Amino acid sequence: MAKILNIIKKNLLMAFKLLWQFKWYICPYLLFYVILLMFYISPSPKQYNIWMNKEWFTYNRQTYVALTELMLIIFALLFLIGTSNMRNHPLLAKLIFLSSLFFGAVFLEII
Repeated sequence: MAKILNIIKKNLLMAFKLLWQFKWYICPYLLFYVILLMFYISPSPKQYNIWMNKEWFTYNRQTYVALTELMLIIFALLFLIGTSNMRNHPLLAKLIFLSSLFFGAVFLEII
């Protein structure tokens, strides 16, 4: 039993060391995810600004909540893809984590 606990402790330590190397890539991604989560918790027409300048735009709360939920699922899966590629494909993992800066700019209409 002690041997299994030592192996688990060693693997957790290695995982945290690997995550710590990517801290400047993971932190903006987590911040973006928290912003998306806040949009999901408190839906507002002001936050649905991707299509706001189009003449066919209408705000529908159910559609907004469903799209935000879908984005939360997609970005959670992207996070898992990024973390699974940190060891063997670090450049791909960095690109996935830094994609949050682009999507954050698009969703917050900074660009």
